[in-house]
Amino acid sequence: MSRPLCAALALFAGLPALAADDNQVAEIVVTGRRDGVPAYERAYGPTIIDATALATAPQRRLDEALRAVPGFGLFRRSGSRTANPTAQGVSLRGIGPNGAGRTLVLVDGVPVNDPFGGWVYWSRLPTSSVDSIALTRGGGAGPWGNSALAGTIRIDTKQRDGLDMELAGGSDGTLLSQASVGGRANGWHMGLSGSAFHTDGVKLVEPARRGPIDIKADSDAYAVDGVLSTRVGNISATAKLSGFKESRGNGTPYTNNATDAVEGSLRLVGDGEKVDWEALAYWRDWSFASTFSGVNATRTAETPSLDQYDVPATAKGAIAQIGFTPADGFETDIGADLRETDGKTKERMTYTAGRYTRLRDAGGTQSVAGLFIEQAWTGVPGLTVSAGGRLDAWKNSDGHRLESDIATGAILRNDRYDTRDGTVANGRAGIDWQADDSIALRAAAYTGFRLPTLNELYRPFRVGNDITEANPALAPERMRGGEAGLRLTPGHGVTLNATLFHVRLKNAVDNVVIQTSTGTNAELGVFVPAGGSLAQRRGLDRVTVKGLEADIAWQATDSLRLSAAYLFSDSEINDPGSMRALKGNQLGQSPRHSGTVDVTWTPIQALTLRAQVRAAGKQFEDSRNLGTLDSYAVGDLYAGWRVDEMLEFYATAENVTGARVETGRRSDGLTNVGPEQQWLAGLRIRL
Repeated sequence: MSRPLCAALALFAGLPALAADDNQVAEIVVTGRRDGVPAYERAYGPTIIDATALATAPQRRLDEALRAVPGFGLFRRSGSRTANPTAQGVSLRGIGPNGAGRTLVLVDGVPVNDPFGGWVYWSRLPTSSVDSIALTRGGGAGPWGNSALAGTIRIDTKQRDGLDMELAGGSDGTLLSQASVGGRANGWHMGLSGSAFHTDGVKLVEPARRGPIDIKADSDAYAVDGVLSTRVGNISATAKLSGFKESRGNGTPYTNNATDAVEGSLRLVGDGEKVDWEALAYWRDWSFASTFSGVNATRTAETPSLDQYDVPATAKGAIAQIGFTPADGFETDIGADLRETDGKTKERMTYTAGRYTRLRDAGGTQSVAGLFIEQAWTGVPGLTVSAGGRLDAWKNSDGHRLESDIATGAILRNDRYDTRDGTVANGRAGIDWQADDSIALRAAAYTGFRLPTLNELYRPFRVGNDITEANPALAPERMRGGEAGLRLTPGHGVTLNATLFHVRLKNAVDNVVIQTSTGTNAELGVFVPAGGSLAQRRGLDRVTVKGLEADIAWQATDSLRLSAAYLFSDSEINDPGSMRALKGNQLGQSPRHSGTVDVTWTPIQALTLRAQVRAAGKQFEDSRNLGTLDSYAVGDLYAGWRVDEMLEFYATAENVTGARVETGRRSDGLTNVGPEQQWLAGLRIRL
């Protein structure tokens, strides 16, 4: 049994009876790296979501709850309950969804995007451990750097005294348990938290096409965190050690994946009257494994096609930042950060006569170091003007792809890729003007960048008979964008926000299909099976994404709140480079229209009822715009009964009407679908 699993089970079995605070998540805010909303961040449109909105979300998994924000999504429509980890990268505003994601996610200041692939393990982030979330759509590189192309999500975890616990069970054999215990002694705070999740899962293929080979995609995940902190004078120090283990079925007997991880960090924060500072160092060690197969047309049998038996990756880095007020009305932040990732994929491939015949070892090292400055001027009441700049140096090294014969050990391919490096400069500027008590205006312009991940550079993968090859020649993605926003508070409990945005991407990495016929591709030397396709990660020279986000909320009474949010995101491939057939197409996995309607009613203090409808228009499977995924609308419900300060019961229902949600369409027309009705009932205990 793994160390993370042992620790989590021990925590759940032996929690002492201690006094505890409220288990509800404190708040979700859109903000910068430092606590609160720095003045220089206001122009980039921070949207505040209060604590109750998350604590009462009908979706108990964090990524699924955040889908209430139009434009937030993973690579595909599937949530983390059923999605393969490699499809859990975050998309914001529909800006080029892909497996790696174009959004940086941080937990307690540490980047948690996978070191090798850039995706995010949302199973690692139970809602009960979250104290606050900061989500910025757009904003450019700013103080964040690499990967913050579409935005940044910052998650801060709790540091509580006493005991919090949540237990729940529901449909499809779903079991959820989360707990934390903490206390103080002799100037130290010690905390331990853990979570466990299991589901028997659902079948991923549409009912009409299912065969004997299709089984439920089950999932198990365990996490444990230990935290030790203290404060000496105006300096606080926090050390954290974490473990994580996950195993998933991918819908057929042979296909599955597993992840093991250990990570640690040390964070120092100094608070002064005029100067504050922060320093953070972290280390992450992750290991991933996954198997792939091809399934026959009648879905009665599968043939192994790829065994990625070990995908190890490490990341280590540091961040230092100082904030001060050089003069009245000015706020300045200066900082530096660096990160190095190292990873590879070890695979068995070319399955013939009942066995794999080849080995592949592919990977490399990536490093990036940056300097940044952010400046805000608040010299006129109600007016904030901000500007910032950033310079990064990057390097890809030790890139390789080695293939050999298992039986003889003969080397069949030995590619060594040249070291590549460069520097990237980015900047941003914005203005936020509170014209009067009821109206505010803002505008911002920014640039950003993203280095292709080691996964995109070196690791091929396969879904059924559809193959995607890596591309070691990918260039850094670049982004230029701007937005203008309006905030209205006309009174009577009404608030309105609207933002127009326009973004241009250069070298946007996309899985471009280059062959659909059976046979060996001469350029890449890859065999395409019948009914399959071959794609390669390639950079699209120019992509434009423009649109509108709007939300309105009405606090009708003290007990009734209604809200609605909408995103229009129009993407177009303006210049596809050598793939001329893609010109004018829409990006795959990016609907033009999406929105949410939400009603929360508290008829009495102990009872909270919430109903939510989420909808999205049709979207294309990929940039060829051939396979279409139909539009959908799903309704979700939450009911919570608070017995007293120590005990609360709740129940949730997702997709209450059983709406069909198409999550993927393969080249042979096979459609994957999301879960139908889901329900969960549980309790929260606070001692």
